[in-house]
Amino acid sequence: MTTESKTESQNDLKHRLIDQYKEYLLLHGQNPASVYAFCKELEISEADFYRYFSDFDQIAAHFWLSLFEENKGKLEQSEEWNSFSVREKLLSFYFSFFEALKSHRSYALLILKEVHIANPRGITELKEIKNAFKEWAKDLISEGQQKHEIASRSKLNDVYDDLFWLQFLFLLDFWRKDRSPSFESSDEAIEKSVNLSFDLIEKNALDSAFDFGKFIFQNR
Repeated sequence: MTTESKTESQNDLKHRLIDQYKEYLLLHGQNPASVYAFCKELEISEADFYRYFSDFDQIAAHFWLSLFEENKGKLEQSEEWNSFSVREKLLSFYFSFFEALKSHRSYALLILKEVHIANPRGITELKEIKNAFKEWAKDLISEGQQKHEIASRSKLNDVYDDLFWLQFLFLLDFWRKDRSPSFESSDEAIEKSVNLSFDLIEKNALDSAFDFGKFIFQNR
């Protein structure tokens, strides 16, 4: 077997583990009794399982991380991406992410029985996507500040990424509860929440007034 075909075979097995775990969870509403029982049903060894995942929670975490990376990657490779403002980039990501999530709604609802905005650390399955999302958000924030789309405020600069993560959790919880046709209410929530957040973090009249006051004080 060539190195390329071996890699493809390994990738196939990894995706098979993810797909079979999702199917088991949807059919039974709970994790398999053990990794051994799960592997026996798939006719693979436990060693094959542990080559990719340490436990079932890690498979669930990988699902969210993969969905994030796939959608971010597609957007960043599009021709128009570099011409977007930071606000447009975040909007595009949310629309793309939640559109893709529709295909996995039953699984997502099973995992996300609750989304605690006040205590987001409670969702272990979201830990990996949280780290990746916040790193990406930091890049967007830096880009926004360089382009003067986001105001640089000494006391807020270090928490902008946390605020964006809380926004993501809010939208995830809204989408989870949404019963509108084609999830139109979720689309509206995305647009309104992103526009509000950027209206608050962009350089606004208060910043201008402060800058002007500082200028007058320094030049009186």
